[in-house]
Formats: sequence, C-alpha cells, structure tokens
Amino acid sequence: MNLFVAIGKITEVNQNGRVLRFNLVIQQEKPCTVPCLIFDPSDETIKSFEQLENMEQLVSIQGRISSYEFEYQGKTRRKIEVLAYPNNIKPI
Repeated sequence: MNLFVAIGKITEVNQNGRVLRFNLVIQQEKPCTVPCLIFDPSDETIKSFEQLENMEQLVSIQGRISSYEFEYQGKTRRKIEVLAYPNNIKPI
C-alpha cells in the first residue's frame, strides 16, 4: 500500500487548469518539501488552500504516492508526488 500521511504547512499553491499543485513543508530534523497535487479541485478547495498558505497553519494530509521515471539528458530521473485527497486535508 502506498498511503502517505503527514503534518506540515502548505506553500506555493498553483492552480493550472484542472490540477491544483502545492508543496507540503514538513518540519523534522531535516525539513523537507513534498510536492502534492489534487485533480479537479472545486473553487471552495482552491480558496481554502490559498487561505491556509497565507495563514501558515499546520494541516494534516492524506493521499497516495505516485512515482514515475523519465529520461533527461541521458540520465534516468525519478519523480515522486503525492496525490492528495481533498476530503482528508484538515487544519490542525
């Protein structure tokens, strides 16, 4: 099972067509940024994400991990993103 569950702050909210992309910054010994996306977000979801980004409020998030490989300049690269479930993103 590739379930992802974390607590962090939402940054860099960007809506592009039918996809809402954002980063989740997780504070730990070494802070990390997790790229996330939501397909077909409602207008309400977009507004709430912009508010959460501005308030810098902690949220809990649940989704599934998606990874794929591609060739770039002769090297194999791997990209990992979290496909977030809008119903399972809650302010803390």
